[in-house]
Amino acid sequence: MVLESQAQHSFDIFISLIKGKCIECEHQGAFPCESIGCERCTLACPCAECKHLRAQGLCFTMRSPLDIRMSYALQTTPIFWISHHGRDSIDPAGLEVMSDVIQSFMKQSRNPVVLLDGIEHLMLINGALPVLRFLKDIQEYSVLYDAILILPVNPLAIEKKELALIQRNMKLIE
Repeated sequence: MVLESQAQHSFDIFISLIKGKCIECEHQGAFPCESIGCERCTLACPCAECKHLRAQGLCFTMRSPLDIRMSYALQTTPIFWISHHGRDSIDPAGLEVMSDVIQSFMKQSRNPVVLLDGIEHLMLINGALPVLRFLKDIQEYSVLYDAILILPVNPLAIEKKELALIQRNMKLIE
């Protein structure tokens, strides 16, 4: 959990995990491939020879997926826009759909990393209790599949009680 008004630091953490240099690789310019199922991908990946496990990311955001792709040079990372409009959008009222997508991703990925930006909007649309249940499920999936969940939260946008309940099972990153 990252307490911030904008999700900038959370995106920086997310990008560093999925695009950071492979520490043990001897290849110059090596970087982890961001593709799910990297062993089958056709993208040129200078780190493909080293066989180290690479982090793979999934992003849900309030920002335009195209803007995210352009800003961070993401080619294949799945990015869903929490919106009723546009391509790659996911209905903010569809918590079950989001949960299924996240569980499926965590199950099939190596070193999965999920960025869930927009939790305040989800609470506004769905109410606090369903979103807290949704987050509890995602946290349990993270434990089961040894995944990382990055959750930016604006502490001024949600009630103290809900913030405390979210923080209870999460590590706070400053």
